[in-house]
Amino acid sequence: MLREYKQFLKKIHQIVHDQMKLGHVNCDTVSEALSMTNQHLRRKIFSITGITGGVYILGIRMTYAQQLLESARKYPIATVARKCGYEDSNNFSRTFKRVVGMTPSEYAKGA
Repeated sequence: MLREYKQFLKKIHQIVHDQMKLGHVNCDTVSEALSMTNQHLRRKIFSITGITGGVYILGIRMTYAQQLLESARKYPIATVARKCGYEDSNNFSRTFKRVVGMTPSEYAKGA
């Protein structure tokens, strides 16, 4: 059972990363890619992780943003935002600060 959960979450990670490249990531796009209803996806993620589907997907996006900000290439904030599926870099910065506790610029300086 644990192996199935890990495979399921791995599949979600892959879908989220694929969707970030297209610029639109949310539970609807992930559930559609998995051929599941949005409600079923949210319930399954919650039963496995204990957090909501939206929070789980946001966590994947913010972890990827942190990786990009820590990388040796030092991407501009607008580029990181786009790579994480955000069209508006201001929205990305606000979300990043809410989740991580500091702005992307502050995070990049500390990395």
